[in-house]
Amino acid sequence: MIVAEEKRKNNISEYILYMWQIEDAIRALDVNMEKITDVLINNYKVSDEKREQISTWFSNLTLMMTKEQKTQTGHLQFLENLVNDLNRFHLALLNEQADMEYTRIYNEIKPDLELVRSKSGQNHHDIEVALNTLYILLMLKIKNQAIEEDTQKAVWKFGNFMGYFSKLYKAFEQGNLTLESYS
Repeated sequence: MIVAEEKRKNNISEYILYMWQIEDAIRALDVNMEKITDVLINNYKVSDEKREQISTWFSNLTLMMTKEQKTQTGHLQFLENLVNDLNRFHLALLNEQADMEYTRIYNEIKPDLELVRSKSGQNHHDIEVALNTLYILLMLKIKNQAIEEDTQKAVWKFGNFMGYFSKLYKAFEQGNLTLESYS
């Protein structure tokens, strides 16, 4: 909860990747609050009051995952909605050519997005492809699996793209960027 709140304020891409990790952690602990408390919640070095807030947050996530039937796979609806909303923002940035650097970075990564999309066999939109790719590579790193040099370069490009995107989204949320086609 603490990390999620901070990431949500500062970097929307990191927030989504973090929340996907939380979903997977909850699944790994069998969507069981007792296990989640023992393994995750009790490791927070915070006041009892804050720990109770964290426990409530995890409890709410487990309830949502159960109700939405996401205890085995998939993402919570609010995260899916957010990712789709981010793609609308991405399309508005491109349509309005609101930031030429963003357009340049996107055009540079577009062939990589298309390649990943075609290899996945799924017709995900650009933001979803980028986030899924970063998440898969994050999981490989966590598992200490070797990542080839070409893949590392692609990761850097995807990370650069989503980092710049997140910077623009933060500016938009703070009222420092206006897009007419995004409402």
